[in-house]
Amino acid sequence: MTPTAEQSRSPRATAKPKPRIPRTVAALSLCLALALALDPAAAQQPTGAIYGTVFESEGGRLPGVTVTLTGVGAPQVQVTDGRGAFRFLGLDPGDYALRAELDGFSTVEHPRVSIRIGRNTTLEVVMTPQVEEVITVTSESPLLDERKLTRGAHVTRPELETVPTARDPWAIVTQAPGVLIDRIAVGGTRGQQAVFGAMGVGTSENDYLLDGVQVTDMAVGAGGSSSYYDFDQLEEVQLATGGSDVTKTTAGVTLNLVTKRGTNRVRGTARYLITDESLQSSPSVDPAEFPPGQSPDVETDRLDRLEDYGLELGGPLRRDRLWIWGAAARNEIGEVATGGLPQNSEIETLALKANAQVTAGNSGVAAWNRSIKRVFGRGAGPDRQREATRDQDGETDVLKLEDTQVVGSSAVLSASYAEVDGGFGVFALGGVGPAAPESLLDADGVWKRNISTFTTDRVSEELRIEGSYFFAGGAVGHELKVGGRERTWEDVNLFSWPGRGLIHIAGVNFGFPDGPEDIVVAHRGGRNPTTEEFLSLWAQDTLSAGRWTVSLGLRYDHQEGRNDPSSVLANPAFPEVLPALEFAGNDGGGFDWETVSPRLGTTYAMGEDQKTLLRASYARFAEALSSAEVLHVNPLGNAYAYFGFTDGDGDNQWDGPHEPATFLFPEGFDPADPTALVSPNATDPGLDPAVTDELVLAIEHAVRPELVVALHLTGRRTSDVAERRPLVRDAAGEVRAARREDYVEDRVLEGTLPDGTPFSAPVFALRPGLSPTGGTLLTTGDRRVEYRGAALSATKRLSGRWMLRGFLNYAETEWDVPAGFSAFDDPTDAHPGDVEDGDGQVSVEAVLAPTGEIFLNSRWQAHLSGLYRVAPDRPWGFDVAANLYAREGYPLPYYLRVVGADGQRRRVQAVGRVDDFRTDELVLVDLRLAKELRLLGERLGLTLSLDLFNALNEAPVLRRELQLNSRRADFVNETLGPRVWRLGLRLSWPSGME
Repeated sequence: MTPTAEQSRSPRATAKPKPRIPRTVAALSLCLALALALDPAAAQQPTGAIYGTVFESEGGRLPGVTVTLTGVGAPQVQVTDGRGAFRFLGLDPGDYALRAELDGFSTVEHPRVSIRIGRNTTLEVVMTPQVEEVITVTSESPLLDERKLTRGAHVTRPELETVPTARDPWAIVTQAPGVLIDRIAVGGTRGQQAVFGAMGVGTSENDYLLDGVQVTDMAVGAGGSSSYYDFDQLEEVQLATGGSDVTKTTAGVTLNLVTKRGTNRVRGTARYLITDESLQSSPSVDPAEFPPGQSPDVETDRLDRLEDYGLELGGPLRRDRLWIWGAAARNEIGEVATGGLPQNSEIETLALKANAQVTAGNSGVAAWNRSIKRVFGRGAGPDRQREATRDQDGETDVLKLEDTQVVGSSAVLSASYAEVDGGFGVFALGGVGPAAPESLLDADGVWKRNISTFTTDRVSEELRIEGSYFFAGGAVGHELKVGGRERTWEDVNLFSWPGRGLIHIAGVNFGFPDGPEDIVVAHRGGRNPTTEEFLSLWAQDTLSAGRWTVSLGLRYDHQEGRNDPSSVLANPAFPEVLPALEFAGNDGGGFDWETVSPRLGTTYAMGEDQKTLLRASYARFAEALSSAEVLHVNPLGNAYAYFGFTDGDGDNQWDGPHEPATFLFPEGFDPADPTALVSPNATDPGLDPAVTDELVLAIEHAVRPELVVALHLTGRRTSDVAERRPLVRDAAGEVRAARREDYVEDRVLEGTLPDGTPFSAPVFALRPGLSPTGGTLLTTGDRRVEYRGAALSATKRLSGRWMLRGFLNYAETEWDVPAGFSAFDDPTDAHPGDVEDGDGQVSVEAVLAPTGEIFLNSRWQAHLSGLYRVAPDRPWGFDVAANLYAREGYPLPYYLRVVGADGQRRRVQAVGRVDDFRTDELVLVDLRLAKELRLLGERLGLTLSLDLFNALNEAPVLRRELQLNSRRADFVNETLGPRVWRLGLRLSWPSGME
């Protein structure tokens, strides 16, 4: 049963103590004493770096060369050391010019050196005895990066501006190999965060960063972001899916969004984009996709109207000293879900950023981002009436302060503080409070009359200190990076169902062999405040000698959480079953996770010109603690009591004592002790976080400096995967975890799969003498997830007239299920797949998305995007761009809901393996045509654009009803939206793409 909300809206549900910065300040200060500094190439930083060596023409290294870097921000000056080396760290993305000068030698200039986040640009500067005044090197700065510690993808501003996409960060994640997403927004953002996962790990292992600030929402298991973003704010997007960088927190996708900044050049853009139903083709869903009972004429998913407009502008307040940048935007999104119900969204964003060069060696950043989101009719779909949708309203502010100190040419120190203050409410359209209509799930599986309400407040604070120190030991150069981060996360959630806190289920095949068909479910839920604290310390040394680059890193993480004091009201209809409680708080199950994660990497440069790199890396990643795991032992967590009754007056509602209700089973509370202030759930004191071990082998080759092709082979194994084992009470009153021998066969379910194939699935129940407590034991299991994948990729930076990015990825993921898991597993629960004799493997690891009906797993996927500039020097010149995404269809693991003789409701897998059925493969082609006009003496650019989304007008089914004993079995719940055009107008000053 989906938990949701409190009876009245509260923008701040309870007074929250400010997050603490506890004992770790001393630990972080100790790191500083070890000569810390900013890590410019870290996965969690919004900067890049230049590493260079100056040679004389005979090959000797030149010390004492003055190297000046100009471009974004203030000019910087370095003098090469005894090995002829120089470095510029913590550089904002953009194009720079580099100049090298030494008496007796010709001055050398590199007029365009491209810097990207998380990437190191390596230069070799060759100086000759003075034969001419200045030598200008016009070759491209190389894309190859032998110091790179992460794998994934970097999407630059030219790509963000010119490649046709839905214009939200979640549309970009599919550009990294191995990343799978739950939804495709045809024609524009859907106003809702997508769920995505990568490389054999769940969606909860993703990490979100905004300008290096962690904005990951820990309330949903690290599966979402606390904020929304305007696409035109972004300078670059970094997607890190693995590698040996010690700053990467988890094994999932690290999505790092870097916003623009002010420079010495006044620069800005203004835009207006629009699409609506008049620019949209008719849906082309094959009528054969609709099962018997669902009309092929049902309205399928489509875009009704989208308007996207905004402004961003930046420049100097004082040249070379102080810069400012700001942005404001609004998106208005109208959609129609399958079934015909509307869902409309509004997203407003504001951002300000100030950069200051305080002294020659000290710089600072202050940044603020606000996002406001409103949704009208959230949850619209074929299984909802309009009254059973919700309206959403919420606001999030992100503040960051950072200071960086350069200490000579060999050390840099950096410290930052960040705060994320957010919250939102999702309010039932049918009303809230005791007088509101109560929810009804009818015999057709459609929610009617009303739905639940949910409000939440989420606040976090983060302190981060980092640094680097450079030194040489003989022929070996060292870059020692040490750092630490502490983050405190607090959230308060309030859940309620309308009216008397009841959900009515009328005439549904609920899973009982012999009725009842009429069910009433009583809910109790209140404030659930939790606090989680995270401490991370890391150290990494990057050694370089000749053709070899080796990184040795170690990361330490400490995670803990607690349930804070709270209270809950009794359920008004069944106060004796679900009474009021006052809770003093607890330790959240004793979470005190400590993990040490090694990170190792090596790169070898082959060939005389060193254009080919061989790479190998090993990394271990630990699971992130979420509020959901802490709430597992909160006695005030959501509790449900199921009752059967006879609906005498046929109003599809339990009307009170004159319609006697018979208690069926509990969920989230112990019916033997309903006033207990100890949760029926338990957490194993020895519970460990899941850990993922990764091995990557790769070869990368620079066909040209700006064009790199690569082959990556990735192997992963995730172990210590948590299990939730049902707790039972025996005849003597002892509570323990249920074992395999505690179950006896209840009955066998038989039926027909959607393709007509018969199935037979046994259902087990607890043997007589054992009763469920309504709780589960959270403990470490012995299952493992194994991933093996290969990715062939190519990246061409915008140079000449064209750019390109693409990959082809093939991977297999399997569960390894030893006998230890089967010893405690309910034999009914065959998911994920058949396991014979307690030992075996299944074909896929299916990651369940929050929709409950989308399993993220494709064995193959491909992406290709690019831009070509036709006659850019001619007045009639124009740009053409395209974006192609394709993948295998997702699994459709059909199941049944049943209630066994022990009163427990179970999900019974009807298919032999979760991927016996899949949706059709997805092929999506988007096209773009754009023309820039130069105005006001070419100072102002006006770009007219025409984007075509889903150019092939494909309409595969993306989501189906998977419960076979529902009247909506196999119904189409979502399809890909039809082909649609988007018209765009953009003003830019100065004109032209930089």
